[in-house]
Amino acid sequence: MSNTRPPHQSSLHSRRTSTTRTLFDATTLVVASTFFIAGIASPDRAALAASVHASSMTSRSQDALPAGSALVRAAMDRMGGENWRKISSFQSVATAKSAMGEAKIEYRFVAPDARLLLQTMPSAPTSTTGASGAAAPARTMELGVANGLAWMGEPGQARAVDPKMAEELAGGGDLQTLVRSIEERFEDFQTSSRESINGRIVWRITMTPRTTATPDARWTLYIDAATGLIHGFDIPAPPKDARANAPTPTGQSIRLEDWKPVELGPACTLQRLLAFRTAKVSAGGMETELVYTTVAVDTLTPDAIRAPSGIEPAATKPPSSANPAAPAVPAAPASPNERN
Repeated sequence: MSNTRPPHQSSLHSRRTSTTRTLFDATTLVVASTFFIAGIASPDRAALAASVHASSMTSRSQDALPAGSALVRAAMDRMGGENWRKISSFQSVATAKSAMGEAKIEYRFVAPDARLLLQTMPSAPTSTTGASGAAAPARTMELGVANGLAWMGEPGQARAVDPKMAEELAGGGDLQTLVRSIEERFEDFQTSSRESINGRIVWRITMTPRTTATPDARWTLYIDAATGLIHGFDIPAPPKDARANAPTPTGQSIRLEDWKPVELGPACTLQRLLAFRTAKVSAGGMETELVYTTVAVDTLTPDAIRAPSGIEPAATKPPSSANPAAPAVPAAPASPNERN
């Protein structure tokens, strides 16, 4: 997660929704993505989870596979369902660990549509230290949108960018948000099998980003048969760039773990909001682990996200029609009614 492109190919440099709907290039903002999953029982969903588990143990025939849409709906409910639409703010803080070093990634959302994505990248290696021998300072990059203004760059040096592009990238850049909005971002959920991944029985479900209908754009979703929670994703490789000497893109494997209740603000009365705290991404033979230290709801003030002084409205570009099926972190198109 340093100045070289991270395993999940998170890069803002191309700004194509097909490959960068969630992360930024090392020259701007890089967002890591990974998850893991450990079972947590939800009182009002315990019976459903038990039913799914029993079905997984007894349904040996492919003809008896449960409907993919039903499994996804149950998984969304296990995370908190409609309660996520009622939040006034959301914040996540994570450390991304890879062979390139560690990076701190923070995402903030304040209703109705303010978003801020921050990454503090590792300091330079000793070979690039200054004359004093001290390591170069860490570099922080940000991408934000609030009150119709959008900006990107280092704090104090950010420049105005297209608000629509910023909203897509900042909103899609948070994996927590992506995971709990699967129904809004994808369609055509088809259960293809019941299998084992790392010793856990899971339902294998294929799905298509709502803006893409091509067969090669289908993602694979895994739902734990015992807990009803999401175990991970497999994301297909995006089409190769037509530019000469463009690198061959690779797909990504993401696994989620350690589901826990989120932290709630003192005035928050919402219940049953769950979030994963660990994620692992495998892409191109490299591994990245994302460990969340904060996943909080209704802890930010209404004015917690503001555009830097001097930022003026930028020209708005038409929506991209690129295939969003291979974003840096699972990044499907943002839902029109997505709140965070």
